[in-house]
Amino acid sequence: MKLPGINVITQQEFCSHIEDDDFLYKYGNPVAIQAEDGSILVCMAIEYYEHMIGKTIENKIEPRGSI
Repeated sequence: MKLPGINVITQQEFCSHIEDDDFLYKYGNPVAIQAEDGSILVCMAIEYYEHMIGKTIENKIEPRGSI
């Protein structure tokens, strides 16, 4: 699948780096993940998604260590 303007990374690379503080800066926002079964998943910051749909998402999961 061709995704114009979106970086594509492997599932392994995603799993290895998703908790990096600079993940979205380094890989892009959004970024496409090529899963091991061949499917494509898209990861983006919740703020970007909220901007796209024009509303705030309720019940967000708090990042670790932010209590």
